[in-house]
Amino acid sequence: MSKPKMIEEVKNITLVVLFLSTVLLLYFFWGNISFDQLKPTAAQTGGEVPDVISLIKPEQIVVNFGADNYTVLPPGDVWYTPTESDKDSFVKELGRFGPQENVLVKEISFDQYQQVMKLRSIRAEFSYDIPISDFCTYFGMKKPQSYDTIETVTEIGYSTAEEKSLFIRDGKNDKFYWLAADSEENDGANKMDFPGLISSIETKGYSIYYPVSSYLGGSVKNDTLVPLSVQANLKSFLFRQDFYSYQSEKINAMAEGFFGGNFDFVRKITEENGTIIYMYGYGQNVLIVNTDGSIEYKEEPTGGSSEQGFSGELETAVNYVAAHGSWESLDRARLTPYLKDVIRDPDKKKGYRFIFGMEVNGSRLFYETGDPIVVDVTSGQVTYYKRHMIDFDQKDIEAVETDASKDAFSAVNLIAQNFRYIYEILLQKGEAPATNDQAVMFNEIASMVKGMQIGYMKPSNMEAAEIRPVWAVTVNSTEIYFDLYSAEPVGYSRD
Repeated sequence: MSKPKMIEEVKNITLVVLFLSTVLLLYFFWGNISFDQLKPTAAQTGGEVPDVISLIKPEQIVVNFGADNYTVLPPGDVWYTPTESDKDSFVKELGRFGPQENVLVKEISFDQYQQVMKLRSIRAEFSYDIPISDFCTYFGMKKPQSYDTIETVTEIGYSTAEEKSLFIRDGKNDKFYWLAADSEENDGANKMDFPGLISSIETKGYSIYYPVSSYLGGSVKNDTLVPLSVQANLKSFLFRQDFYSYQSEKINAMAEGFFGGNFDFVRKITEENGTIIYMYGYGQNVLIVNTDGSIEYKEEPTGGSSEQGFSGELETAVNYVAAHGSWESLDRARLTPYLKDVIRDPDKKKGYRFIFGMEVNGSRLFYETGDPIVVDVTSGQVTYYKRHMIDFDQKDIEAVETDASKDAFSAVNLIAQNFRYIYEILLQKGEAPATNDQAVMFNEIASMVKGMQIGYMKPSNMEAAEIRPVWAVTVNSTEIYFDLYSAEPVGYSRD
C-alpha cells in the first residue's frame, strides 16, 4: 500500500471516529434534557397560601346608630371571623340572609339608598367591584336567580328601615338595589340579626364621626365622615428593604424561583446603577431586580387557556405570590395582606390586575410610591408581577401592642392647619383651580376630602429607615400623609 493511500485511510477512520463521538455526546446530552425542560418553570418555595376570603375586605365599615350618630371602623373581626368562632360578624349575618329563592330584587334610586342608610344601619364599603356570584360564594350567601339582575357588589348594607332586607350598590354600573327576603322563610332561630351586631358595636364604645360639613358649616358641602377624636398606640419602627443589591446569593436564589431548573439558560445583565436583569430567550421572560428592594417579572402571554373570571384569576395570583417570594418578607417578617384594588383589563390587555396592600398589627401600611404587591393575570397566566415588600424585626412590632393609647391629632384641625400645603400639592397635580383667596382655597380643599384613616407610611426615599404612624387623608384622588400626633406633613402618594 502506497504511503499517500495509507494517509487517506487514516484520515477517513479519524473522521468516522469523530462523527461517532459527536453522535454519542449529543445522545447523552439531549437524552436527559427535553425541550419542555428548556421552558421557564416556577420553583415552588412552599410559602403559606392565605385564604382568599381573608384577603377580600371592605375599605371601611360605616355604622349609623341613628340621629346622624356615626362611627367608621376598619374591617377587622367586625367584618369576618372564622366559622368556628362564636363571635358575631358582618359576614356571618350575610350567610343568614334569605332563603334560596323568593328574594325580591328591586332597583332603587340613589336618594332612596341614602334615605335608608340615614336610619340605624351598617354597611361595608369596598374600593373595587366584586361580581355578585363570586361575592355570594366567598361569603356564604344563598344566590337565588333574582340576583342575576345585579352585576357587582361595591357596597352592601342593612338598615332598620326594612328589617328583612339588604341593600347593594353596584359601583360598576352606578346602580342601587333593595333585596327583600320572604318574611316567613327569613324567620327562625338562625335568622339574620344585624340589629344585634350594631348594638354590640355600640355597647363596646366607639369613636364618633360626623360629616365634614357638620364641622365647617354651610359653606362646605361634603358628607365624608371624619372623627371627632381618635386614640391610638401606633409608634414608629425601623425597617429594611426586602433585599439589597450586594446580597447576591439572596438575589440569585430568588431569581431561580422564577426560572427553575433552567436558570443556567438565563442571561444576567448588571446595569451601571446596580439594577440586575435576568432574561430568558429573546425577552419572553424578564426579571428586573431594582436597587430599591423591589422586583418586576414580565412574561409574554401564551394564550393557551380561557379566562377564569374574577375568582379564578384571583386564586391564580394568590398562589403565584406564595410560590415566588411568599406573602411575608424574604426573611419572614409577618405582614397581613389584603386586596386593595382590582383593575379590569389593565393596559388594554384582557384580564385582571390585583393590587395587594399590607397591614401591620391590624393597621394599614401606606406606600408613598407604589404598592407592596401587584399581579396581572391573563387567562390563568401571570404576565406581570411586582413585589416591593419590607423587612423588620418582629420584636419591634410586638412591643407596639403593649404601649398605652394616646390622643391622635384632631382630624378637623389637621385640615385647617394644613389646607395650604394640601392645596399646593393638588395645584401641582392639576387637581385644584388656581386662586389666592384663602377662604376659597380652604373651602375647595375641605369639599374634596374623601376620607381619613390612621396607619403607617413607608417613605419613598431610599435613605429612610423608619416607618411612621400617620393620618392618611384622601383629597380628590391623592393620598396625603401627616404625622399622627403632630399633624406635620410627611409625604403624599406620587403614582
